[in-house]
Amino acid sequence: MTIAKWIRCTGPTGAELWALDISEKQLEKAAHRLAACGLRANLICSPMEEECGLPMDYFDLVYSIYAIGWTTDLVGTFRRIASYLKKDGVFIFSWSHPIHKCVAAENGVLTVTKSYFDESWYTVNLEGATLMLTDRQLSTYVNALAEAGLMIERMIEQSDEDILQRQSGEFAEKAKMLPVTLVVKARKL
Repeated sequence: MTIAKWIRCTGPTGAELWALDISEKQLEKAAHRLAACGLRANLICSPMEEECGLPMDYFDLVYSIYAIGWTTDLVGTFRRIASYLKKDGVFIFSWSHPIHKCVAAENGVLTVTKSYFDESWYTVNLEGATLMLTDRQLSTYVNALAEAGLMIERMIEQSDEDILQRQSGEFAEKAKMLPVTLVVKARKL
């Protein structure tokens, strides 16, 4: 079920959609897509690491799709997310699986190309902007969630079927042998 369909189904119960992104451009795209579905949202342009006016102890569910890995303060961001959730509220996030960037694949053979334990920062060029990124260990995410008062209920490690079926090359070859994505569901204690 898509988020838009879920909101339409729960709309009469008072469900609200709030969105936070550092990019005004992404928020504009979101506003257009929501409008096309007949939906509205409270859209806030802010870094996830900073106080941005989201209400505290307010949300039943917070989710992040391929964004958490960009945070420069993982524990602080998880604490902030926990502060937005009601008691027993759920936080779900996805990100690239930590092992995926440590290996290369060639002819069905995986070769370690980078230490899994190396969490040093490096620069990434994305859409004309230079950003900082680190490849965190799985334990770094688990421990940061615990430190923020969030308990993991479920974790999924998977590769996308579209990648496996439609793509070729090293990325798809690795995806057949290693998970591409990590999805975590945690609950506020």
